[in-house]
Amino acid sequence: MPRAEFLTIALLSVHVALGLLCLGAARGEADGRGIRLWGWGLLVYASGIALSLAGVPTKPVALFVGNILISGSSIVTALGALHYTKRGLDRSSALVGLAIASAALAYGNFAISPPNHGFNVVVPTIVGTVLFIHAGLALLRAPHEDAGRAARVVGGVLLAAVVIWWARVASMPALFAEPIDRQRLDIVVAVFAIAQILVGVAAAFGVFWMEVSITRAGMLRMAFTDSLTGLANRRAIVDRFADEVARMKRKGGGLALAVFDLDHFKGTNDTHGHLVGDALLAHVGRVLAAGKRGGDVLGRIGGEEFVVLMADPLPGGAHLAADRLRHAIEATSLLHEGHALAVTVSGGVARFPRTAKPGTPCSRWPIAASTRPSTRGAIAS
Repeated sequence: MPRAEFLTIALLSVHVALGLLCLGAARGEADGRGIRLWGWGLLVYASGIALSLAGVPTKPVALFVGNILISGSSIVTALGALHYTKRGLDRSSALVGLAIASAALAYGNFAISPPNHGFNVVVPTIVGTVLFIHAGLALLRAPHEDAGRAARVVGGVLLAAVVIWWARVASMPALFAEPIDRQRLDIVVAVFAIAQILVGVAAAFGVFWMEVSITRAGMLRMAFTDSLTGLANRRAIVDRFADEVARMKRKGGGLALAVFDLDHFKGTNDTHGHLVGDALLAHVGRVLAAGKRGGDVLGRIGGEEFVVLMADPLPGGAHLAADRLRHAIEATSLLHEGHALAVTVSGGVARFPRTAKPGTPCSRWPIAASTRPSTRGAIAS
């Protein structure tokens, strides 16, 4: 068996294996659309290669259908790649392009005599080029926020595939010029088959990399994010607090912690229900997030308790910042069934001064009392 034929069969086998691997990995996964589309694209491409091999040189129908499948596989794989970007694909335009490609392939295989097999090389290459450049640039310029590095790698691989395809097209006229150098043709076809295998493997593993990156980022958000408010949870705040304490031990500086507790929250739950209580917590979280300084870390540490971690505040600045946040909360209200639910908070600030050493007591800054009626009175520290 000539090495070109052997490596073409290897190319077919690798794409089948990768396609089945992608489909197997995506099975049962609600968010596995991208890898599922990529797997189907690989299988459609492999089917096209198989039909094209079966059609050479005496079965033009098989060759025609095979190259339509190869062209169509570019649409499916491009959709899979674009799933990991902020851009999409106009499917109507893609289908129109596939129809035009099919007409060109029909002309090359059936309308002229003898058939011009150059159409079978150039037409799928043009379709794939347009789609892969679109998907590759989208991966490079607008990747999914959780898979930026992996997306850029896949984008580069897609653009490299385009270069390989056109290098193959450019080499074809010289290879088929009479007299045909069979040995040279065998070597060139084998080289391009190897290049296609490498590109296919690299792109498939890149897609897996993107999928894993997105899944990992989602799990980290679940582990360190409060699901109700979207703020940092207790675990994240504790970790960040430990990091800031370690930083102070190395470099000095200050640290302040402001804690806010919603007044009469149990009464809100008992009177209006827990769904309203949840909405009130989310509302306070939004107000705090909008009012905090850019470098502050905001979190919900449990129940109706919120905390703001302030790194290196000015003397008295943490107290002023916390009081400003308290006023911001009390200046708003939550609308429920046409009624405005007022919100008041109690809390306090503890500051580790610049002049103190680690382990010494923190100075405390009480926040002013709420201006609204509250059975809890002044906000204690």
